[in-house]
Amino acid sequence: MGKFLYETIKDYLKKLIQENKNVPNYKLPSENQLAMRFSTTRMTAKRAISELQDEGLIYRIHGKGSFITAEAPQGVDTPVNEFICMLLPNLESHFILELIAGARKYLKPFGYHLLIMSESEEELRSFNLIKRIVNLNIKGIIVFPNSRAHYNKDLLLLALNKFPVVFVDRTLHDFDISSVTSDHINIGRRGIQFLIDKGCQNIGFISMPREDSSSISRRLTGYEKAHVENDRRIIPRHILYVTKNDPNQTEQITRFLTENPQLDGLLSYGGRVGFNVYKAIEKSGRKVPEELKIIFLDDEYADYCDLLPFSPTCIAQKSFEIGSKAAELIINYITTNTITSDKIQLDCDIIEREST
Repeated sequence: MGKFLYETIKDYLKKLIQENKNVPNYKLPSENQLAMRFSTTRMTAKRAISELQDEGLIYRIHGKGSFITAEAPQGVDTPVNEFICMLLPNLESHFILELIAGARKYLKPFGYHLLIMSESEEELRSFNLIKRIVNLNIKGIIVFPNSRAHYNKDLLLLALNKFPVVFVDRTLHDFDISSVTSDHINIGRRGIQFLIDKGCQNIGFISMPREDSSSISRRLTGYEKAHVENDRRIIPRHILYVTKNDPNQTEQITRFLTENPQLDGLLSYGGRVGFNVYKAIEKSGRKVPEELKIIFLDDEYADYCDLLPFSPTCIAQKSFEIGSKAAELIINYITTNTITSDKIQLDCDIIEREST
């Protein structure tokens, strides 16, 4: 029986990896280049690349490409069957997958396995984090924090006992725990400033409630800062708060756009919220970007641009680097046997497309 085409592409990439394993930062062909070379679709090429990434042979940086994973450095003492845990709310978004890829790539040369834990809200009610850490021989933990999680008391106890813990994406109030996040205030500020520079006079914001997380609160602060810096009034009705799984979200956004026809700029959460913004714009009849310029938070749509009515301008977080930097802190805490409270913030990129 012949091979599937994705397996042929995978073999071709493995040959490139073997031939160039000693070349620093060697970049592999893109999905589009592979699709053209093998006369196939991007999805087939994407499967081959994804499987190599799962096997730890390559790593990906969003917007830059796929690269060969480095060999273990000389002289590094690599432990056997020891784990760094990554505790995540879900595995649904590109942002989360890039966090994982960044952490895994950094940890591999040191011999640590990355153990992914993603628990439902129901499971979290009986979640005994400390017991799991002891049973699974976990040496450090990277956490995407949830302010409502029942394991937070365990995290605090671990931190007080000098166990390596690092938060990613956001922080928790009253937790003096190391974190690697985007500069969320600057994300909100840069998004609004970008729209102002494009000539927008009345800019709205579609956001989750401020109290949901520190990252949301800081982005809203950035929205407000940009208005103040440009002598613009902050108009409360120009901000729409939505909840993640509201079945009426599209209607809510449509009503917001219809009741605020003066809006000529919009900063909006992406993901599922973003798809509902697309539906609402179609229902409201607004023309993008002629009548309404839009920036989405997080670049979740890069693989779907050709399928959307207009390709979205996005503010992209450096999620791969966040995961990698968090893993670097964990390794540093383990090797030095010293826990410090590091607060690292990374800047973001604006990827301009048709919506502005």
